[in-house]
Amino acid sequence: MHFLGNAEEHERLVQAAFVYHDIGLWTDRELAYLEPSEAVAIADNIKFGLGLDPELLRGAIHWHHKILPYSGPYREVIEACRKADWIDASKGMLRKGMSRSEIQRVEAAFPNLGFHETLLRLAKDYGGSIFVGGIKVTLGIVKW
Repeated sequence: MHFLGNAEEHERLVQAAFVYHDIGLWTDRELAYLEPSEAVAIADNIKFGLGLDPELLRGAIHWHHKILPYSGPYREVIEACRKADWIDASKGMLRKGMSRSEIQRVEAAFPNLGFHETLLRLAKDYGGSIFVGGIKVTLGIVKW
């Protein structure tokens, strides 16, 4: 929300995108989890009548690991989600224009509680080794 100026009209979409963005790891036990995550999010959007724009929801999930800036439809929201996820994935080493103090404030409010270590364990469990799993994850989720 920081990258969107805390605009309330984006809050529900951003919340949903981050609830679902990695969920395919668990629902489908899949290291290439973007498409499974998108499918669960879209199905639940319909099932629970969330009323979210399905293409924007799909895009926020699909492009959240894009290395280069996103420039397609819904750029503002998708780019905000992409930046935020890179900050989280790098444990704040990549700041994407956000101050260290703001990142620390967010991390204090939403501690990861071992999430990154869980991802490494899942890479090993689903891929057979951290190395092979890491390659599968990278090939399956990183976008240029």
